[in-house]
Amino acid sequence: MKYLSVMLLLLSSSVFAEQRIVSAGGTLTEIIFALGQQQELVGVDQSSMYPKAATELPQVGYYRDLAAEGVLSLRPTALFALEGTGRPEVLKQISSTGVTLKTYPKPDSISELNSLITNLGKELGAQEQARTLNQKIQNSLPEKSSLTGKKALFLLSANDRGLVAAGTDTVPQMLFEYTGIKNLAQTHSGFKPLNREILAVEQPDFIIAPAHVVYSLGGKDAFCKLPALSLLKAAQNCKLLVMDSLLSLGLTPRIAIAIEQVSEYRNKL
Repeated sequence: MKYLSVMLLLLSSSVFAEQRIVSAGGTLTEIIFALGQQQELVGVDQSSMYPKAATELPQVGYYRDLAAEGVLSLRPTALFALEGTGRPEVLKQISSTGVTLKTYPKPDSISELNSLITNLGKELGAQEQARTLNQKIQNSLPEKSSLTGKKALFLLSANDRGLVAAGTDTVPQMLFEYTGIKNLAQTHSGFKPLNREILAVEQPDFIIAPAHVVYSLGGKDAFCKLPALSLLKAAQNCKLLVMDSLLSLGLTPRIAIAIEQVSEYRNKL
């Protein structure tokens, strides 16, 4: 009986160690690395830009538009998918091959981030590392600032069709709350087109935009000169904070760094 128990333990450990995980979602990938479990990864999606080692793994496309062939070519045993990953038919095709599909909700609060880390820790056999990481994040968070009188917008896009800004229930809203800044788009939830009438009444002191959006349009100066922003004094003076896309759009273990960047830019105004 003792011999059998030992064999079963060794077998289960061997199976666990042979996990081949594809991570679809930069937040998941960053947490897996932060837990020290990156050896389980055989592939990531294009939003997995941190840490640098993640970018050196095979990529399977962008997590919102995965192709089954790309994922299956890596012979994974599991696909860890962030909420919003892929088309349902693609995920069904992947799971029909025997790949374990694990879907995780996208965190929009510190408590949800803590829960995600805890759940990934359990899945990866890294419960102690998860507890340590959650405590580290909690210790790194500053106290929320009182309102400073500064106003800002976080823009996901700006074109002829208008402005798409981050409202409540988003990571940018959390950054504004921690730094005492009024979000002029807090009249809506999520990322939605902004009512131009708001800007006719109040002008933002500065703008924040994710790096992939800014550089796809030609860089900081080009972004500030977009016709859609021509009525904004902040754009005219190019008071634009360009932030790492994952850091500003995804809630990750580096949340304190994101808060610090916004706070430092606010203090320079």
